[in-house]
Amino acid sequence: MRPNRIFAVFVLILGATGFTNELKAADSPVPLVNQPLVPDAVAPGGPAFTLTVSGTGFVAKSVVNWNGSPRTTTFITKSQLTAAITATDIADAGTASVTVVTPVPGGGTSNVAFLSVTNSTSNVGFRLGSSPHVGDTPEAIGIGDFNGDGNQDLAVVNYESSTVSILLGDGTGNFTLASSPATGSFPNSIAVGDFNGDGKLDLAIAGGASFQGTLSILLGDGTGNFTLASSPKTGESPHSVVAGDWNGDGQLDLAVANYQSGTLTILLGDGTGNFTVASSPVTDFGPAALGVGDFNGDGKLDLAVANYSMNTLSILLGDGTGHFSLASSPGTGMGPASVAVGDFNGDGKLDLVVANYNGNTLSILLGDGTGNFNLVSSSATGVLPESVAVGDLNGDGKLDLVVPNVCGNDLRCKTVGTVSILLGDGTGNFTPVSSPATGTGPLSVALGAFNHDGRLDIAAANMDDNTVSILRQVPTVSLSPIGLIFGNQTVGTTSAPQTATVTNVGYAAVNISGVTISGTDSTDFSETNNCPSSLSVGASCTIFVTFTPVSGGSRTAAVSVSDDGSNQPQIISVMGTGLSVRLSATSLNFANEMVGKISQPQIVVLTNIGSTPLTITSIKTNGADPGDFSVSNTCGGSIRAGDSCNIVVRFIPTQTGPRMAAVGITDNGGGSPQKIKLRGTGT
Repeated sequence: MRPNRIFAVFVLILGATGFTNELKAADSPVPLVNQPLVPDAVAPGGPAFTLTVSGTGFVAKSVVNWNGSPRTTTFITKSQLTAAITATDIADAGTASVTVVTPVPGGGTSNVAFLSVTNSTSNVGFRLGSSPHVGDTPEAIGIGDFNGDGNQDLAVVNYESSTVSILLGDGTGNFTLASSPATGSFPNSIAVGDFNGDGKLDLAIAGGASFQGTLSILLGDGTGNFTLASSPKTGESPHSVVAGDWNGDGQLDLAVANYQSGTLTILLGDGTGNFTVASSPVTDFGPAALGVGDFNGDGKLDLAVANYSMNTLSILLGDGTGHFSLASSPGTGMGPASVAVGDFNGDGKLDLVVANYNGNTLSILLGDGTGNFNLVSSSATGVLPESVAVGDLNGDGKLDLVVPNVCGNDLRCKTVGTVSILLGDGTGNFTPVSSPATGTGPLSVALGAFNHDGRLDIAAANMDDNTVSILRQVPTVSLSPIGLIFGNQTVGTTSAPQTATVTNVGYAAVNISGVTISGTDSTDFSETNNCPSSLSVGASCTIFVTFTPVSGGSRTAAVSVSDDGSNQPQIISVMGTGLSVRLSATSLNFANEMVGKISQPQIVVLTNIGSTPLTITSIKTNGADPGDFSVSNTCGGSIRAGDSCNIVVRFIPTQTGPRMAAVGITDNGGGSPQKIKLRGTGT
């Protein structure tokens, strides 16, 4: 892996909205909200409840905002608030943006945490929606509302173009390119925040190729346009940038991981978009990614540094002035390339997840609240994971993970990529459940509420086709069974119906647009159904399928259910065997016959009821006592459609007692060999 390909997960810090920094001597820090909220998902139409928000930098005057509107807030501690959420707030399905706002002096608005108003499910499903084009080799994604319309937008860093593509969302999952401002050379990481206190989101973008690295600080005007304001120096080959209030003065600061230097650059902001170096703490070799949180509960922000070259994390505890000291160095998997923060086991202490590029795994490290972390599990991912995003995807109150899968020579798959979806169980364990397709070479992912339906969606930056794949979460449909076997059926006759059940196991109604039959022998099968145009959550409908073969032999087709669910169309494979051979009898019973004597003949008429000639390969006796019966026929090697021939059978017992055998007819009429059972008694 080329070092300049490493992507670091950013921390989204939203600066003050509606507040300005009026005093130079600020006394309230910019708040930060941890994942998850408690609860982080509720069912629509439920009762009022108390929301618990955990994080860092809360003060007595901090207020919890629900979609930008304040809610009655109770200060518990500097790391915990509660807020009263009304029944009206959750009357309908949707995704609420929860922030903590601390008024001046200092303060500001925290990062956004999402609360899903949705029905909890045990599964998730995604469908590829729009795929907007961006610059050359997109490597990192930042999310925020850049034009103030209440819809989430994207800022995509383009490594080869040295630009950032600003994509404005329309609230339905579609995005339009608004601007492409220039950055420093070879940018590969981004942090979003209000760096000048004007209530409009700005960008900090790190460049990864130059030995004397820089940051590009781009100030936003609130319409989706950005202007370069400053370019503070960093160490060699900056590979990750995150934002936080390191010194608690109410101004957002930055931390940069310098891959070649083996250091961090801690930059303190002055609230105008300018930054000054405060310290340069040493990490292990090859720092590639940063995570932010209060890991020891002292109310001061700390940093987790993924050291790609050493397979470790450096846990650096902050002292509240912009200085950090090493607390622990837990091991990870091979080639840690990204780190994200969240409480994965619900104990109120922050944990870490690390994407291991060389090991194709995710390392889950649980924190003890003092700055120490223990590796507890390693979940397999797809090939070369280089980014990880955290959020509750299925509304069960437990954090889940999304990882892009990159592969091939120099990371260039040149094939359709995927993202791995891993659902958490609330104890620190994660299970892969699906791998929806993206564009080619997905390198980084971010989670957002792109269409306000109550579920988190995925944005994946595809470095090989210069697009961003927008994966919208959609309901899931269950089909049972997925195959129907009809067995042998005489040509021109109709079988009894067999059934399949369609069930909506998702979080919202599924629209069914039709049920069709296709395939090689689609005309041999027919269906009826009682499925409505809209199938509500938990509801089922039934499809009835019958088999009427038009000719002999194996007949196959597929019944397709078209809908707007994630795994559409649902497919039921159907198969049966058409019989174009009709026998006038399928068993013959002979009277008692003296041993050695020949009975009177019995005749079975074989008729070709198909529309094409019937080829007969053989007609012969088999079974327990084939020598006790003789068979002759008038069939020859072929029988024309509609014609018949005779099969003549005689009983010649070779010994006393019951004697049994069968006539086997091998042909191409379906269901071969046809059988005529034979029975007689020798006396």
